[in-house]
Amino acid sequence: MSVAAVTLMARKAKEFDRVKAPLRGVCLLVRPPPQPVGQVEQRAAGAKRESFPHRPNPQTLSETIPLYFIARNNSGFWIAREAAGRIGGIFLFRGSAMRFAKKSSAPGGCATMFLPQRLELDVPNRGSKIAAWLSAMADRLGNLIPDHPPAIRIRRAKRVG
Repeated sequence: MSVAAVTLMARKAKEFDRVKAPLRGVCLLVRPPPQPVGQVEQRAAGAKRESFPHRPNPQTLSETIPLYFIARNNSGFWIAREAAGRIGGIFLFRGSAMRFAKKSSAPGGCATMFLPQRLELDVPNRGSKIAAWLSAMADRLGNLIPDHPPAIRIRRAKRVG
């Protein structure tokens, strides 16, 4: 191979590296422990509220890897929150919550843990403003519906003939 050909190949490789998108981290999925992970707290109104679980021990997941919890809130919207509680957001779609976790932890990557219980975001929303507004409206409308609606009397139809 000639010197000119090697120089041309090296120049093309440098141009390719410049154009290439930055490397995004790998996102690990961590299963929650089999025992109940949420601690139940009592609100002033007497309703039960689940809290976010603690981070898994360092033998399971290294402390250097950021961990994001992904769950649904009481209105059915997706919540993504960092385990340390520094950042979080409300989203319409699960994929949006996953993308938020990946972008927030780039370029190093993150671990995500899907939680089965319903949780509420306890940090300022850095996600979708539309999803936050819709979630707030659903909560307000849900407060108008009584917990135990009154019974509705059902009459039997009269038979003709």
